[in-house]
Amino acid sequence: MKGFPQVFSFTFQRIAGGSKWKGWTIAITLLLFLIPAVLLPLAERGREEGSAPDSENPGAPADNTDYMSLITDVYYVTETKDGYAWDSLTKVYGGIGHHHCSSLEEARSAADAQGEGACVLVIRQTEQGYQLFALTRKDASKAETEMAYAMTEAYAASLPQLLAQEMSLSEAQMDAVYTPVLVESSSAEDDDGFSMIRDIAGMALPYVNIMLIYFMVLLYSNTVANHVILEKTSKLMDTFLVSVKPRAMVFGKVLAVWVSSLLQLLLWAGGLAGGCALGAKLARSIHPQSTMGILRFFDYLKQVTGFFSPVRILLALLLIAAGFLLYCAMAGVSGSFASKPEELSAAMQINQLILVISFLLVLRVCIGNGSGTPDMIMWYDFVPYTAILVTPARLLMGQIPVWAGLVSVLLTGGLAVLASYFAGKVYSLMSLYKGNALNIKEMFKVILR
Repeated sequence: MKGFPQVFSFTFQRIAGGSKWKGWTIAITLLLFLIPAVLLPLAERGREEGSAPDSENPGAPADNTDYMSLITDVYYVTETKDGYAWDSLTKVYGGIGHHHCSSLEEARSAADAQGEGACVLVIRQTEQGYQLFALTRKDASKAETEMAYAMTEAYAASLPQLLAQEMSLSEAQMDAVYTPVLVESSSAEDDDGFSMIRDIAGMALPYVNIMLIYFMVLLYSNTVANHVILEKTSKLMDTFLVSVKPRAMVFGKVLAVWVSSLLQLLLWAGGLAGGCALGAKLARSIHPQSTMGILRFFDYLKQVTGFFSPVRILLALLLIAAGFLLYCAMAGVSGSFASKPEELSAAMQINQLILVISFLLVLRVCIGNGSGTPDMIMWYDFVPYTAILVTPARLLMGQIPVWAGLVSVLLTGGLAVLASYFAGKVYSLMSLYKGNALNIKEMFKVILR
């Protein structure tokens, strides 16, 4: 096409070389880089200082600092058939005095004689298991009574450790008792180690892809239309049409905006990825065994590279890029129809309507099928307007074959080229047109001659 390289180069330099484009691109890239790079280590430092480490022993008793200030002596009675003396109470809770009594009456009398800080503990064994009861002395305060029951709950939580002490189990035997048991279930055909990633990605990817395309079109489509209509408002139209073919002019402008927009998005994505990587590294340097949710999410993302096929990733990205080009070309058609900027808003309504209808259709598909979309080729995989919203996620998830994704890319790219050609025909027709504005029916008659 005559004049296409010149138009593309001029438009791209005008967009990417402008101070507004550079300023916004650099500012947002730095912001996306600095936010995770600064906040992640700060959040990890705050978690490290403000939270105590979890106990490694699942049978360890609860912290008894609170009730040790009120409960000083425990008189316990054993109504069990196990024959244990329960001397382990003193070993596990050494800060409190434990006194074994032969009967409940003896324990009550001893607690009343002791006075403040004394309570009675009853250990009973039934057919259903062990039971523990706390009894306070008659003149015990409310706070002392509450602490007695809290202490009993701590004893109940520590019962496995107490029994292990009574059975004189060795340390190795106790470790074996406390070792957690992991239960997993998987089918032979789905045992690839990525089931969790598949479930998360199946729910998230369709929505992420839909919102990405939706906001890309809303953000950049007006830029395409404004550049297409630019020469119509100046007196350089005649000169341009002599030296440059209308189709070359429109396609050069559309492609320049498309490339500059993708470049801007890639820079933003690179800034965010770099910031997250640096922030995660700094957070890990503060606490290597951190369990912060976002750091664990990053660990899952690292495994995604082994889950998604490189060919499918490439096709998904090409489909997103082709779909964005299609909407840019449609914006070029709208800009070609309009003769002045005031008419551009009305001309862009058809593009917005198509986008909203496609969005609602695929959103209904995703919601109607729960997590992800059906594992089969559907009609929306071969309709470009819906394919660009949902097919990239289906490709990544392996829900459709590679050939179907390739066909979808070719159909979408081909339609984008046809839309650009159509925009050039409309531009040529409307650039020097004088008289009453043509309606859409008349426009199609002239174009198809």
